[in-house]
Amino acid sequence: MNKLVLQLFLVLAFIPILIFIGGLIILLAPLYCSGLAINAYRFGNTKELYFWLVMGVVAFFLALFVLGVL
Repeated sequence: MNKLVLQLFLVLAFIPILIFIGGLIILLAPLYCSGLAINAYRFGNTKELYFWLVMGVVAFFLALFVLGVL
């Protein structure tokens, strides 16, 4: 088999895998942000708490958009 054809096939095979991994990261981002907000709350850091809450809300709406709800 031609080496160029094999490399092209491998690149095309990795595209769905990368889309799946990227979507998984986007869907898990609100959980990660909420964990960081809980950690900031434990240490009494209110500025960081509100930052992670806002980032979690943004990530949540982005996840809803990716899922097709919005």
